[in-house]
Amino acid sequence: MQSYRRDVLKATGGSFALGLGATPVAGGQSTDRAVQEQEQETGDDVLASYWAHAGDVKPFTSREWSPWDFERRVEMLAEVGFDGIGIYHADLQHMVEEEGRTLEAIGQTLSEAGIDIVELEFLVNWMLPESDYRRQAEQETRQLLLDAADVLGARHIKVGNINGYPVETSQLQSAFAQLCSEAADVNTMVGMEILPPDPNAETMDQVLEWVRGPENGGLFLDTWHINNIEGISYEDVANLDASDVTAVEMDDGFSGIEGPGFIEQTVNLRRVPGYGDFDVQGFVDAVRATGFDGPWGNEILSEEFRRLPMEPAYRRVYAGAQSVLGTDAGDGMGDGNGGDGEGTGDGNGDGTTTPGNGTTTTTPGNETTTTTQ
Repeated sequence: MQSYRRDVLKATGGSFALGLGATPVAGGQSTDRAVQEQEQETGDDVLASYWAHAGDVKPFTSREWSPWDFERRVEMLAEVGFDGIGIYHADLQHMVEEEGRTLEAIGQTLSEAGIDIVELEFLVNWMLPESDYRRQAEQETRQLLLDAADVLGARHIKVGNINGYPVETSQLQSAFAQLCSEAADVNTMVGMEILPPDPNAETMDQVLEWVRGPENGGLFLDTWHINNIEGISYEDVANLDASDVTAVEMDDGFSGIEGPGFIEQTVNLRRVPGYGDFDVQGFVDAVRATGFDGPWGNEILSEEFRRLPMEPAYRRVYAGAQSVLGTDAGDGMGDGNGGDGEGTGDGNGDGTTTPGNGTTTTTPGNETTTTTQ
């Protein structure tokens, strides 16, 4: 992948998913305080992925556009310290079609706030043949994201195979190359997110076979997904070249959870970095070993998080990001499949959990559920 786009932009610019309130940890210190004490301005570009700033939305259902005013979101993100923003296609479409905004006006709002890194998402049927009705149905969204990338100067467009379509390698190579070519026409990159349901990305070698090639295309790495794919480790991530990595997202979670399916866990069990037992620091170290150094996205999805008021939600995510970006905890060569952790709810009805070593207990309201890892 050519570095010109990346270099210019760098130079310029469910209760498991989030513990609400302070969470007791070993020694009596709260997780909130532990994260705050580690927080420091690192100089890294930090991006608020869409679900981290959207508020009370319903991911992958009928209400995916944010109920919060776009200007308020952008201004608060900038005030908190974020350098970039993720915009989801449904939110973008709602702003244009229902609120009467133009892409130029959206870009002006971002520019005035100093938010100069833009991520756009999400395509799910791009890998299917052009004759397939599912890909045809997504064409309008595809064109909207390309138009927005052109007007907003987006750094990259995020895509993936969340539906788990089995596709021949030759078709994947062709479809990804075509999408990257269209993206190059508007001077943006394409990040192919590695997802657990994708049968074409079960190992790093497998996915690299069809992602490598286009100069403006590469992998999109998410802590959550890497920790939930048995065949991909942090060592595999560290062995990548910088040119293999288009974009990155951080989040946390608990290992060994049984029960809900992938989609349910993905939209409701993700936590802010530092509030789970994933080795998020190891993930950051592994990504940095490739030569990639930002921007660092943050994708937090949980029902509890979506209910938080805007400012505390944004500040919590930013503090969590800084807590792992500002430290170096080792070589980051773990297996990428979580750590040990014992979580104990405090019984106060806030739905909090605590990392430790083996058991996760949640206390949403007056109900207590225990999961042993």
